[in-house]
Amino acid sequence: MTIESSNIRNPKNGNCNDKEAKTITQKNLYKIKEDYCNRLKAKLGELSESEVSSDGSLMIYERKKCVFVKTEKNFHLLRNLELKIGVELIQASEEIKKNVAANIVQNDALVSALKAVLKTAKDAKLAFANLRESASKLDAGMNDSCSSGQLKILGCSNDNCNDSDKQVDNSQVPAECQDACRILTKLVEKPVQLSQEIDIICNATSEIIGIQSFSNIKSLEKFQQDFSVNAKNFDDLILTQINNSIAGLKKAKDDLTVAIKVQTQANFFLYKKRNELETLIEVKDYLCCHKCNCIGDCGCEEGNSDENNRFKKCKCDICDICKEVTDIYCIRDNDGAASCD
Repeated sequence: MTIESSNIRNPKNGNCNDKEAKTITQKNLYKIKEDYCNRLKAKLGELSESEVSSDGSLMIYERKKCVFVKTEKNFHLLRNLELKIGVELIQASEEIKKNVAANIVQNDALVSALKAVLKTAKDAKLAFANLRESASKLDAGMNDSCSSGQLKILGCSNDNCNDSDKQVDNSQVPAECQDACRILTKLVEKPVQLSQEIDIICNATSEIIGIQSFSNIKSLEKFQQDFSVNAKNFDDLILTQINNSIAGLKKAKDDLTVAIKVQTQANFFLYKKRNELETLIEVKDYLCCHKCNCIGDCGCEEGNSDENNRFKKCKCDICDICKEVTDIYCIRDNDGAASCD
């Protein structure tokens, strides 16, 4: 018989008092049976206690397992967040820092170059202004009537030096002055064009410098520093949570390990108590309802005697002892029925 739960009916203790005892032997037997009854009750109580402990340990195990699973899930989420976002964010901050530093260096070089261009343009504008002034003086000298003789010698005059259709006799003009009229005209016209062009260059350079100053690329350095600080704070927060999660995961694992051990011990203890109760019930059944196998078929009551069987009398004596033992442990009522409870 296997005891699976404490819902088993209380085993009957039979005649656990000596009110009906007629002999000393019966009194002693009743006392022994009473001890067995008490032991059975105690073992039944221990079994019930073991079942409650087993159920409680199972409940604790399930809770600890749930805590461990959730803690492990949170740890995995934080770890993946660190690997996917934290590490990438810190490395991106380093790359941004490098790019901003390179851009600032290039910006400083651009500013220096633009200032140098502007200074050169201003110097050139001043030089072209002087050249234009000289060209104006040259033009005034060429238009002066006092210079008409020299112009004629050079092959051009105040009234015809720009007339390309008029034929000029170059035989009287020195070889060095063959192209003097065109050169003098260019010296008068070209400084005006150069002054206009250098003025455009100065204005463009000033506008570029203004745009560059307005862009203020150095402000990126402050932005990069703030970004780096915030990225590091975020990553440090994740790492702190990971460390806390590791400690919590270790504690949850240790608690789960203890719960598994306790639950296993409770199961073995419950099995042990069931076996102990089963053993006592089997002993009780054997003592209180003992039956000799040879009583029913020994043939001692048939009156037959086989003289050739010299063990016949011994066999019958053993059967008589079995009957006496049965009568001792089982109280018979007036009708002869035995009560083996």
